[in-house]
Amino acid sequence: MAAHRSGDLIMVELRAREAWSQRDYGTARRLAGSAVELAAAADDHHAWWNMTFLQAECLREEGSLDQSLQYAEALGTSHLTLDSDALKARVHTLAAVCQQGLGHLDQAVDSATIAVRSAASVRDAPELQIEAHHALIAALAESGRLDEAWSTCLDLSTHITPAIHTQTAGKAYWVIGNVAFMRHQVDDGTKFHRLAAEHLTPNNDLDLWARFNRASASRRLAAGVVDAETLECIERAEVASSIVGGTERDRLQLSLTRAHWLFLTSQLNAAVERLRPICADGSVLSRQTEGEANLLLAQALSARGEELEALAHFDLSEQCFIEAGAPDRAAHVRELVTRLRS
Repeated sequence: MAAHRSGDLIMVELRAREAWSQRDYGTARRLAGSAVELAAAADDHHAWWNMTFLQAECLREEGSLDQSLQYAEALGTSHLTLDSDALKARVHTLAAVCQQGLGHLDQAVDSATIAVRSAASVRDAPELQIEAHHALIAALAESGRLDEAWSTCLDLSTHITPAIHTQTAGKAYWVIGNVAFMRHQVDDGTKFHRLAAEHLTPNNDLDLWARFNRASASRRLAAGVVDAETLECIERAEVASSIVGGTERDRLQLSLTRAHWLFLTSQLNAAVERLRPICADGSVLSRQTEGEANLLLAQALSARGEELEALAHFDLSEQCFIEAGAPDRAAHVRELVTRLRS
């Protein structure tokens, strides 16, 4: 009976992994749930851990970050996790990504710091170390702690070798470029994002390619880089996203990037038209991103002379940044409001 159950478990695990590889996250999550039950009945603790983690990853990809975080936190208390630095690094990296997406930036930094520390103890695991560094850099950068983020980037760069998977290298170059743009090191940002584009190809992962191009365009725009290459990033992201679909959060973030382009190219009416529905659905976004959307709408309205409505969105933006743990961004909004009122 036990052997039959083990065979069932293996089959369901394989089907779950196949659904994951096909980006059918709902099916992968349901199959992983069945595998968790079979693993628990068979006292197969490793299969239980792996399939529970797969459930958490599927929830993250589906945009259910709260639930994904709950799974990650539950796995963090497992004796398997507590006894393994590698598993600890995976769990805390996942938790950090979810916390950042939810706008819990201080918690994301704490989780990612544990992930980096744990990954450092694992021999011959460069990809594990890169994923942990990626999460820490992203959380630090979004918190406005750019000097710390850049220092961590320099550490991350030592792990990028020809031996690691090309997409892992691409994601590492991507996050380093992000921080460079945020520090207004435009040449460095452009260099690292070009390296990322060389490693992240649409043939390997169209969804990742779409997300990279959107993020690259977003960082370029935030640094004031309004050129043909930035527009190409936006257009590539839009085409790729129209093919792969994505979550509502993905759709809104891409629309926000296009709105930012419209604003910076003085197409104010089109920018406002696009930004209003984004801000109305802002609860789908992280608090940090919701703050950026409201800030952009406030600036566009102000540029059109609609100061009363602009002030309301400036206030919403400041509150979002405060709740996200981004005090520098909140202070920037206050400075803009002071300037507007004077």
